[in-house]
Amino acid sequence: MAGVLPRGDRLPSLTGLRFLLAGVVLAGHVLTLGRFFEDQGVYEAADASSMASAAAVSSFFLLSGFVLAWNASPADTAVRFWRRRLVKIFPNHVVTWTLMLGLLMATGTAALLPVPDPGPGEAVRNLLLVHAWVPDMADFSSVNPVTWSISCEAFFYLLFPLLIRPVRALPARLLRPVIALVAGLVVTMPLVAMAVTDEAAPGSWSPLSTERWWLIYFFPPVRLLEFVLGLVLARAVQLDRWPTLRPRWPLLALAGVFAARTELPEEYLWGAATCLPMAALIPALAIRDIEGLGSRLGRRGPVLLGEASFALYMVHFPLLYEIRVLLDRRTFDTVTAALLSLGVSAFCVAVSLLLWRGVEVPMMRHFARPRGRSVSAASPAPGDRTAPLRQQDPAP
Repeated sequence: MAGVLPRGDRLPSLTGLRFLLAGVVLAGHVLTLGRFFEDQGVYEAADASSMASAAAVSSFFLLSGFVLAWNASPADTAVRFWRRRLVKIFPNHVVTWTLMLGLLMATGTAALLPVPDPGPGEAVRNLLLVHAWVPDMADFSSVNPVTWSISCEAFFYLLFPLLIRPVRALPARLLRPVIALVAGLVVTMPLVAMAVTDEAAPGSWSPLSTERWWLIYFFPPVRLLEFVLGLVLARAVQLDRWPTLRPRWPLLALAGVFAARTELPEEYLWGAATCLPMAALIPALAIRDIEGLGSRLGRRGPVLLGEASFALYMVHFPLLYEIRVLLDRRTFDTVTAALLSLGVSAFCVAVSLLLWRGVEVPMMRHFARPRGRSVSAASPAPGDRTAPLRQQDPAP
């Protein structure tokens, strides 16, 4: 396919997918939090956009596990791995945390979310990426609210050196049963949450109680299941134990889930309902790259934007917050609001490219690995589809 990056040691379609997922989150937040439209009928689509954003975050967790397992080298060490992940996520986090905290202090109002301004405790827990462990919206939505998912990722990274060993040791014949087991646990978690938490109080702004929402969506051990599913899927692809599937079929299944969303319990709209189609799509795209077929997501433009997707994910909320404050929460006619939404989205993408190039890239270049050392790529195991060489870092 013309314009596709050369086949080799990368899975470019998965890098391009990262931008698509970050773009879904951005679009959902511009619609539901920016609230530029004076026509309130526009917000009838808000339930679909919230579900799409939740599906994108779930897919990030799957993708993170898949790519880290794909890259995993027996020659690597836990300390080296943790160092790379710290250098990958923390500089952007510190920059956007500082920016958002400064904006909150300057404006004195939480203009986008129904939460109080963070106190010192909430701010510090957010900075240290432990805030997703606290079942209080003032914590898990504090400062830069999207970082709750990075708090989950930090937990996954901590466990990864322990998890990858048993995944790598799994006999090929057990890969599909383990995938089915983990996928079943993902789908079961909303039922568990419904059994152990109370429903929302009458008249609440949310259809879910804070405790139930936190347990389903924010609690790191629950979201770990999607990460583990990504790990095992990657191993199945490496050992040629996953069927070749055209991406259109998972996408059709995903469309079916969205079409049926009004019939699903609210608890399933926060990732569980869309996890299985996305868990089928990610290997399908990877196999196309392996076989040299590629996809539109593997073209240079989506790949470049995918490389900056973590910066986009981290910076878009502070920018949207400041724009909302500057506009004094005004609303506009449909055409003006639509153009404003597109302009705000483009502005967020442009700033994310600057953040990626100015902070993330130089930090990774200079500090991700000890000077004078390199980690050899993993050799393919017998029967491997391809060797898991170097692949773009999987943070959002």
